[in-house]
Amino acid sequence: MHKEPVLPVHAILEPTLADKSYSLPKIPKKQDAPPVQLSMAEIVEQADLEAHAIEEEPADDTDKAAEEEIQSGIINVELNSDNLVKAFSLFAGKQKVSLVSLIRLLIPEVNGDQVSVTMTRQQEEFIGEIKIDWQAYLKQYFNNPAITLQFIIDETANTKRQAYTASEQFDEMLNEHELFRKMVNQFKLKLKQ
Repeated sequence: MHKEPVLPVHAILEPTLADKSYSLPKIPKKQDAPPVQLSMAEIVEQADLEAHAIEEEPADDTDKAAEEEIQSGIINVELNSDNLVKAFSLFAGKQKVSLVSLIRLLIPEVNGDQVSVTMTRQQEEFIGEIKIDWQAYLKQYFNNPAITLQFIIDETANTKRQAYTASEQFDEMLNEHELFRKMVNQFKLKLKQ
């Protein structure tokens, strides 16, 4: 007869000196929702918004009440540069994340009931459709229906359109660098789409 070899049995003994009141944390159940994917730009913009929200919080409830009275038109706010900057900041807080920093960076100029903002062509295209809402907000904020918002395009500003996508960066490299263009032509390189 052939005997099977006996394998040693290892047993885990309960520790005698261990604290038995300790328990392991429970593992949360798996969620059915797909994970949220954010781009780095969205994360940075959200952090920027949170930082501005912390900086611009009113000190106490009286400041909040004063802001609400201004918004509702109970208190008339004087149309000047300082109050315009506050109004721009409040308006920016109600816009898309990508517009907030642009609106807050603009420097308004006051001439009577006319508010002028100087910007580049690219900034003006980026702002797009919110111009009418912006003017309406200023009229409500200052409780003055005669306010007009004028956008002045600075054609002399030396602005360069930023290449963000891979195809824009590839085209920019082709236009600016002769050696890169020769290499692309020699090896018949193309950007993978």
